[in-house]
Amino acid sequence: MIEGKRLKNYLIYAIGEIVLVVLGILIALYLNNWSNQNQIKKANVALQQKVLVQLDKDIKDIDAFRKVLDTVNQVYLKTLGRDYDRNKVDDRGLVSTILFDVKDLGLDQQNMNWIDNALLDNSKASEHLVTLSGTYKLYFKNIDDIENIIYKKFASNLEYLEATQPWYTKLLTDFRCENDCINYLLHDEGHKARISSLRFLYANGYGDLVKGFYYDLSRMRKQLVASIEAYK
Repeated sequence: MIEGKRLKNYLIYAIGEIVLVVLGILIALYLNNWSNQNQIKKANVALQQKVLVQLDKDIKDIDAFRKVLDTVNQVYLKTLGRDYDRNKVDDRGLVSTILFDVKDLGLDQQNMNWIDNALLDNSKASEHLVTLSGTYKLYFKNIDDIENIIYKKFASNLEYLEATQPWYTKLLTDFRCENDCINYLLHDEGHKARISSLRFLYANGYGDLVKGFYYDLSRMRKQLVASIEAYK
């Protein structure tokens, strides 16, 4: 009986020890998980604020580029003999614009890279960040495509002028566009047709993409701000 009682006490003690050990492990795991989640949340808050700052810069840069494209459009309209805004056209830069100046947005991919490389939680704010990154990727791809088309169009136009126009050498060597050069650029129907294609690519292709990019980022910024406020 004494031995049985001792065994019973020992088993109770052993079970108690096991329970305490398991409880200690669970508490340690909980605290470790809480600490990790807290660190992830702090990192996500910092990321959200950083993304917002860059997003504001991107929206501002895109809006400025829309004005650049509008100026290019006015130059092309003048070259094509159509109505144009005289306040936006500098005749001194007309030749350079229609022959050599390839305009591109040049927006960096900082926000997309930050989001893609971050450890995100399951919050609504994180969902909006992922959607934002996808939007950047879509527009960057489409913009890259239209820029490549425009580059090739510029190059083919210069190659044609090189092969057919005697004033081309003087233009590239001495940077002088004299009467024969000016008359050709303003009145030759073949040149106007090529400029018309470039204008279409800039105004209707590039311009529409940039406009959509601007409004989509502006809309997503509002959604992101709202989700960040709810996240706090």
